[in-house]
Parts: sequence; C-alpha cells; structure tokens
Amino acid sequence: MRIVFIGLTFIVGVVIAIFLGRYHASFYGDYQQPGTLIEIPKNVNANDVANLLFEKKIIKNTRLFIKILGKKHADKKIKAGIYEFSGKPYIYDVVDKIVKGKIAYIKLVFYEGITCHEIGKILEQEGISTSLEFDEFARKQNLEGFLFPDTYHFPIGISKEAVVKKMAERFWEIFREIYPEGNELKQEEIKKIVTIASIVEKEAEVNSERPIIAGIFYNRLKKRMPLQSCATIKYVIGNKKNLSMSDLRLNSPYNTYRFRGLPPGPICNPGRESLKAAIYPAKTSYMFFVSKGDGTHYFSTTYSEHLNAKTQYIGSISSETEKLQQ
Repeated sequence: MRIVFIGLTFIVGVVIAIFLGRYHASFYGDYQQPGTLIEIPKNVNANDVANLLFEKKIIKNTRLFIKILGKKHADKKIKAGIYEFSGKPYIYDVVDKIVKGKIAYIKLVFYEGITCHEIGKILEQEGISTSLEFDEFARKQNLEGFLFPDTYHFPIGISKEAVVKKMAERFWEIFREIYPEGNELKQEEIKKIVTIASIVEKEAEVNSERPIIAGIFYNRLKKRMPLQSCATIKYVIGNKKNLSMSDLRLNSPYNTYRFRGLPPGPICNPGRESLKAAIYPAKTSYMFFVSKGDGTHYFSTTYSEHLNAKTQYIGSISSETEKLQQ
C-alpha cells in the first residue's frame, strides 16, 4: 500500500506540475521577433481585441485576457493604435500597454536647413507619404521655413498632416521663445525674418557668424543692393558646389544676383540659431562676405576689399562675374 500511495502521490504531483506549468505558460505569448507590430483598430470591443491578439500569438488565453481586463475595469479603455511586441509578451504587460496606449513610435531626424522637398523624401522612406504628395501639400500650405528641424518621435501610422502640425507647432514654440513679442508682428514681417533666417542657415556654418551674415543681408536690403546669395539659386537648381555663369543668369525670382530684394519665400527650414540671427542681427558696417574654405568667412566693408578677399580665398574671377557681383 505504501508503494501504491507513493506512486499515486508522484503521479498527482506530476499532473499538478504539468497543470501549473501550462497555467503559467498561458500567461505568456509565443516568441515575437523584435519590431513585431500589431494594429488594434478603432471601435473594437475587448473580445475582438482578445481574438486578434490570440491569432497573432501575442496571448495564449483569451479568457484570462478578458478576466484581467475586467479586474482592472479596463475592458472599455483599450486604445487603438499600432503596438510593438518582442520576446514572449507577458499578458499583464500586454494589457498595460494597450490600456495605457503605449503605441509604437518612429524616430525621425530633420537636420537644420532641410527643405520641404527633403522632408518629403524622408516621409516617403517611412511610408508616411510620397515625396510628390508632400511637395504639393507643402507648396499649397506655404510650409517652407515654418517646419522646425529637430528630432521627433511620431506614432507609427501617422499622417503627413499630423507630422506637419507637430513640426509647425514646434516652430512657433521656438519662435516665441526667441522673440516673445512675435505675436505682434504682421505676417509679412514674420515671412521676411524666416526668409532671411533660411538664407543665413545655408550660408553660415559657424554660429558666431550667423548674426553678422544676417546683418549684412539687412544692410544690403536697406541700400537696395542684391543679396547675391548662391544658396537661393541652389534652391531652384539643386545643390551644386560651384555655380556657373549661366546659373548666375538664371531667370528666377530666387536668383538674388539678378533680382533685388528677398526671394519669394524661405529656401529651407532654419534652426534656432539662424532664426535668432535674423531677429537679432549684428549691427555692422560690413556689406560683403566670402568663404575662407574652412567654414568661416572674411567680411568686408568696401567692394575693393571684397575683391581682394575673393582673390585671396577663391582665386581670380572673370570680368563678367565681377559685373554680376557688383
């Protein structure tokens, strides 16, 4: 009898162990590769969500899932969205994630001086919008210059409109930080500041020089001198290391060698330092600047001094080029 009792005890123990093991296993889903994404649609009930997660092997027990939701009084608090899972999801963690709306995010980095066209290319790579669609949208909404370049974390599945809204909100947040009285400015005054900031962004590499270059552009505008910025031409023809004579003759309002005043609008989305420089330009007598080739510039007050600097840092220039740059 003792042997029989021990045998039965062992069998019962094994059965209990198996039961507990299976019960414990029911708390975990199957192994998920890192980056596994599951979308919970809008307007679905807890049973639908349980079945969806079961089908995707995120959970193994729909009844347990519903029971946990009920205990937390969260069966009607599930948030729609795209969620990321990896490893073996623990059922309580799954519930916590979808009830608190811990949806998956993507990280997008927009560098200072990025154009709307370049933003569109990034959004196309992420499957948010085609580059062509974004170009048209940005043009219609006059977005160039007003989307602040920064690092953003967007929920997966975000629309181009939502991306723009976030970037535009960030722009105005930064603009008001720099210039608290900005709300008092007229639309044209703001556009002028942002346009100059965008040109400064493309011309300057060293932050300490940005206010000086901004000051030079304001000086030239006051004297009705052309801005003569290569960056405004490159905005139309694309990035090019050295502009040719035909480039300098380009018949476009963005050609600030040929046409006086500001171009029609910003040529990129400027960062904080360029915006600050355009709002608070240096008070200077400089009228010209030339690149030294190391990221810094030589600044001149007179045209003759400027020519000497160009010869020193660039080399001799043709008489035709000289006429265009006077």
